[in-house]
Amino acid sequence: MSSCKLVDDTFGPYAESCRGGFDFTLLFEESILSILPLVLFLTVTPLRILYLVQRSIKVNRSFLSPAKLISYFTYGGLQLALIVLWARPTAVKTKASIANAVITLIGSVALGILSHVEHQRTVRPSLILEFYLGNSLLFDIARARTLWLQKYNHTTAVVTTVSIGVKLVLLCVEAVGKRSILRDDWTGESPEATSGLFGKISFWWLNRLFRTGFSRSLSLEDMLPLDKHLTSDHLYHTLHSAWVRFAGKRSLLAVYFNELKWHLLSVAPPRIGLIAFNFCQPFLIERAIRFSQEPMTESSNNVGYGLIGAYLIVYCGIAFTSGQYQHLTYRAVTMARGGLISMLFAKASTLETNAVDSASALTLMSADIERIWNGWQTMHEIWANTIEVALAVYLLGRQLGAACAIPLAVAICLWLEAIERRISATTNMLGSMKRIKMCGLTDTLFENVHNLRLEELRISKRFRRLVIGSMFFAYTTPVIAPVLTFTVFSLLALRNADTTLNTGKAFTALSLFALLADPLASLIMALTMFAGSFGCFGRIQKFLQISEHEDKCLRLFEADSSNATSLQTNSSANEGIDWTEKVVSAYVKQKAIGSLAKADGDALRVEDGSFGWDSEKEPLVSSVNIKIPQGKLTMIVGPVGCGKTTLLKALLGEVPILSGTVKHYFTGDVSYCDQSPFHMNGTVQDSVIAFSEHDDRWYNTILEACALDEDLRQLPLGDQTRIGSKGIALSGGQSQRLALARAAYARHDLCVLDDTLSGLDVDTENRVFHSLLGVDGLLRRQGATVVVASSSNKRLPFADHIVVLNEKGRIAEQGSFKELTASGGFVSSLDLPPAERRSKPKETTLDQLVLTANKSAPATRPPQETAAQAEELEANRRTGDLSIYAYYAKSVGVLSILIFVVAIYLARLVGSR
Repeated sequence: MSSCKLVDDTFGPYAESCRGGFDFTLLFEESILSILPLVLFLTVTPLRILYLVQRSIKVNRSFLSPAKLISYFTYGGLQLALIVLWARPTAVKTKASIANAVITLIGSVALGILSHVEHQRTVRPSLILEFYLGNSLLFDIARARTLWLQKYNHTTAVVTTVSIGVKLVLLCVEAVGKRSILRDDWTGESPEATSGLFGKISFWWLNRLFRTGFSRSLSLEDMLPLDKHLTSDHLYHTLHSAWVRFAGKRSLLAVYFNELKWHLLSVAPPRIGLIAFNFCQPFLIERAIRFSQEPMTESSNNVGYGLIGAYLIVYCGIAFTSGQYQHLTYRAVTMARGGLISMLFAKASTLETNAVDSASALTLMSADIERIWNGWQTMHEIWANTIEVALAVYLLGRQLGAACAIPLAVAICLWLEAIERRISATTNMLGSMKRIKMCGLTDTLFENVHNLRLEELRISKRFRRLVIGSMFFAYTTPVIAPVLTFTVFSLLALRNADTTLNTGKAFTALSLFALLADPLASLIMALTMFAGSFGCFGRIQKFLQISEHEDKCLRLFEADSSNATSLQTNSSANEGIDWTEKVVSAYVKQKAIGSLAKADGDALRVEDGSFGWDSEKEPLVSSVNIKIPQGKLTMIVGPVGCGKTTLLKALLGEVPILSGTVKHYFTGDVSYCDQSPFHMNGTVQDSVIAFSEHDDRWYNTILEACALDEDLRQLPLGDQTRIGSKGIALSGGQSQRLALARAAYARHDLCVLDDTLSGLDVDTENRVFHSLLGVDGLLRRQGATVVVASSSNKRLPFADHIVVLNEKGRIAEQGSFKELTASGGFVSSLDLPPAERRSKPKETTLDQLVLTANKSAPATRPPQETAAQAEELEANRRTGDLSIYAYYAKSVGVLSILIFVVAIYLARLVGSR
């Protein structure tokens, strides 16, 4: 026993023959397993506290904070008791025992202070405290075991064990989430952001989503709140500002690496840990085989227990590090993807209309982003696989003298260009599907797109061959390589009269072969995809460097600030008022009166304007001098192809101004309806409301005005029916009225309509026109400035101002209907009767629309008989539609499917053996 006392006062680290030869020396445990972590913790703690005291308090008062302080006070008292015990003359101690006890006491005070600050000023449990307490708890258990096995520091062992129990309590209370006690400003944080270390490692924060998905099919509303660092708005402002700052100095790839460097580097620690845990397996296998061949003794029993603990640590470590590696990788790649798509979307919205092909941005957001995603998610595999291959080869060399090398190279830029051509053709075809069917061009265009797909496959053959080769290499290496290597090794061993294969070498080598095969195969693919992402970044950079649209319209605002403030106050005051029949009508009229207060001026003016898409060609519209009156209905008419659409877009600043000026005198936003309606892939309600705030009564009023109420009653799920990409599920008239409803719902000061009523039948067109643009239409009563281009002349009597274009794109005449009728020109030749109030259907007055909307909203609710259809759709979503699989099977061919199934079966069979 006296010799063990001397051994414990040495650094060791092994205690030699003491305590069964399976323990560390006490000095090693105190200095390395206790003092070193404490010193590191005490170094970080002041910096962390200084950082946190500058942050605001984020939690409400609760029992959790006092519970933590009481636990730390108890823990500090136990450390003080340990100082007293180690300071006794009779205590058997090392040269570091008292110093360790004192530093631990200081650490307990620092722990309490940091815990209090972290609790108040962060939204999640402290990662630093959880990490330190979790690791030091394991080290303290090892030290407590040593004290109990010594048998001459019994009291110290008891107090140490009690302090370990208190530390376990501290770890538990520190791991408790604070989501239920967060202040209102922080309750919207994502579950990931409010999770502690153990919650992040185990992904415990996903359980709520899993439970929801287990009980029913997930929808977008079931998704967890997104971390603010992953939101498109945050990513766009961060990465776009960096791109603008380094424009012309750095490439887009360099900018992204620089801005996301810490997120990318955060992936390295868990990947390194995964390498370490993976390569512990051959050593564990070798030691386990040797252990199975040793006789059963007390020493071998300790080795067995140690192997159990080692296996537990290694495989738990593989699980944790693998999970964190994948999570952090996808998080970093998602940030890059979100930033790129946001920048592409923002850039596409600021380009000239004819600057690029409409499919360019779509291709970049799909094919190129997908390759960047694939390349970046395997980015860290390049250096990690290189390390793993080097380690595996080195360890195999120690076992068998094996060696290997790998070559690689590939490029896929031509493939992406072929994909862009196919996507462009497919997008244009899908956007004009109704017209294609009417013209009987289905088979012709199908063959065209099919040929583009074949060309794309031909160009991508090199890449696909590389993939096939990599897969063949990955699956055959674990089978062929060990056989050949063991054969050569045995022959060399027999020739040199050396020791041939034994069980330990064989199993260790097999585990190393398994560790070598995956990195060798994945390294080729990782380099391929990462190299391919370079070209994608180059294509995106080229798109981002295209010159943006320059709006040359002059903004000459003459808004009365006092009037605007008054109107805003009145609007805010009415936000809390229920939409009763009387109040709604008064509110709409008040908004109209407020807007009409400035209706004596002009909203837009064009002076000597000439407009065209190409400055080197003759302008499409020339010598234009017009004034668009504020709060009035202006109609632009003329023959087909005279430039009405060009003039409308010129008023909005979307067409290059070749000469003259366009002046804007309005301060509000603009609603614009094109001849080809724009729709998002969502529900009918989403398409109407768009980016405005939801107002149920006004929403139903607009549905009535645009004659959508009856259509919604016939749709499967009412206004919750999905309209598909570009509104493909709607008829032409429904699509136009839905776009018109969105423009009217927004209640913007200027509304520009490009022949939006041309696709409607007579009765529907009459109802919609009078409801929105008639004498008492919604847009008129609101005082909106409306500009309508139309190929139909029958609504000219309702216009306050008329502009007539001739076939050369020049103004033939303009003025009020009364003036033009008396002038003897084009309008006079139409012989149209003046607009009369009685020509408007009674049921389309504003008051009637509001009354109808207040009474009920049947169109916004799906019919009861569609519940079975909804359940059927939900079932198909869960299990999949067999007709889709049948279609793919028919396209691929029976022979190809059989070969694929047999190959998969053989691969599984070989892998299982």
